[in-house]
Amino acid sequence: MTLILGFFLMGIFGIPWIFWIILFFILSYSSSKVRIPIKQRMPKDLLRFKQLLAQYSEQLVPWNKEEIEKLSLNVEGQKTIRKDGLESIGTFSSIYHEPMFSYGLRMYPARKRGGVLYAQAEQHELYFYILPQEVDVQVNGVVLGKIMDGKLYSTDGSMLANYLENTLEDYTAIIINSKDFGHVLRKGKNNNQVNPRALDLVEPKMNQEEKVIFMVMSIWKIVTENIK
Repeated sequence: MTLILGFFLMGIFGIPWIFWIILFFILSYSSSKVRIPIKQRMPKDLLRFKQLLAQYSEQLVPWNKEEIEKLSLNVEGQKTIRKDGLESIGTFSSIYHEPMFSYGLRMYPARKRGGVLYAQAEQHELYFYILPQEVDVQVNGVVLGKIMDGKLYSTDGSMLANYLENTLEDYTAIIINSKDFGHVLRKGKNNNQVNPRALDLVEPKMNQEEKVIFMVMSIWKIVTENIK
């Protein structure tokens, strides 16, 4: 259609035909890039992050009661690129600079409205597929559920966990099965501290399922609020 219009205008206004051929190829290339489905890029970016961060997996400290509450907002080895969206990798450390979890975050340009987050903590690999209305979550390749409006739902639609915001407090509570399992430091709070703790009042007795859910909710909150 572009070429036909070009030849028509060339005949009327004398615009060189080579101009319309070049314009045609430019528009075709641009359109092909826009049409790439976002879901086709997600697995490739997640795999790329997994490969980039594999070297740190054996250095990560366990997420037991003592170590979890030492998690800080300090990021070691951070690399962030703000071009064609946002891409950032790094490792959140403890207040003693021990590696707690590594992450890779890719946010696509605004017109595509989405992104991915990959994280490693202990022996767990967390995959977040960020879509316009929800975030699909997998743990070690198994579908856990989806995050919508601050709530984590299982595959059968039941609510597993949620955030409880309190404007009077510095922390956001993570509620699992109606029980408070710990608090995440809210963005911009405790700025007077050199290396503030990211988590507080963590439930000491978690079963494995609760621990994974707490890990998912806390890592999602920490990364998305502090990496912009």
